[in-house]
Amino acid sequence: MKPDRDLDIMKATDMHAAGTIPVVGVLMSCYNGERYLGEQLDSILAQEGVDVRILCRDDGSKDSTVSILEEYAAKHPGRISVIRGKNAGFAESFSLLVEESLKRFPDVQYFAFSDQDDVWMPEKLRVAVASLQKQECDRPRAYCSNTLLVDSELNPIRKQRDDVPRLTRHRAMIENFATGCTMAFNRRAAALFATHRPEKMPPHDFHMYQLCMMLGSVEYDPEPHIRYRQHSSNQIGWPDFRGRMKERLRRKLGGHFFEELNRTFLECYGDVLGEEEKRMLSDFAGYRKSLRKRLKLLFSRKVSYSKRENDLIFRMKVLLGKA
Repeated sequence: MKPDRDLDIMKATDMHAAGTIPVVGVLMSCYNGERYLGEQLDSILAQEGVDVRILCRDDGSKDSTVSILEEYAAKHPGRISVIRGKNAGFAESFSLLVEESLKRFPDVQYFAFSDQDDVWMPEKLRVAVASLQKQECDRPRAYCSNTLLVDSELNPIRKQRDDVPRLTRHRAMIENFATGCTMAFNRRAAALFATHRPEKMPPHDFHMYQLCMMLGSVEYDPEPHIRYRQHSSNQIGWPDFRGRMKERLRRKLGGHFFEELNRTFLECYGDVLGEEEKRMLSDFAGYRKSLRKRLKLLFSRKVSYSKRENDLIFRMKVLLGKA
């Protein structure tokens, strides 16, 4: 770890000793997660230096997920709450969790998203809270980190990223560096997320990342604090360049995902955005209606992906009017 990261952990440990343990609301959406759910809940309950309150929403599971959740809630009264919900999809489910958490945890200042099938390292939330405490709480702030990819049996594969990405507002219109299961955020971010929710919810982590980048700040931690399990229903990436390009072309050359994403964000948050952010989002949302805006976006060095192959796909989409 870097020296400042060690210092953050030491400060969090000192708070623990002094009896001022920060409380974190962990928001977990579940769907047919019986196979790995227990391991994940155990790892959250074992977090060091923080006091966790887990709010779980079942998204209409057909297996024993609800029974497992209720069993854990009975064993840990006051620490785990369970919501039985209808199937709404992961983005909507997490959005509902953010809204409900603000009502159930009126004094909690920090929140974190959680998947159902990973394993958190003991210091995960402690490090996240230390990061958020360094930032002013009057603006939306978020923390995210690298992940350690593991197989279904938790055997290490590799780090998800081998670089430190450069986070900018322009780049936040097309690229999200915050893997949802690594994200923690302050109450101000949660409140804005809940009160400016779009009718059709985009991916919850992208939405929270964009919110904090445009209106506050995000810190990316290159050190992984989560074992990010890869299995048949959770596959990322491709083994080679040709495979990745083929899949991304297949999935992303259709539709106008980023145009709609940024138009929706502008419509939802127009009342709190600064003038520069409004202009950026407006130019993107209207790029197909103006040749000048399309060329500006096509040759922009600021609106660009961190990896060359992704940037090439993006330029092709802008040229074809498919971004």
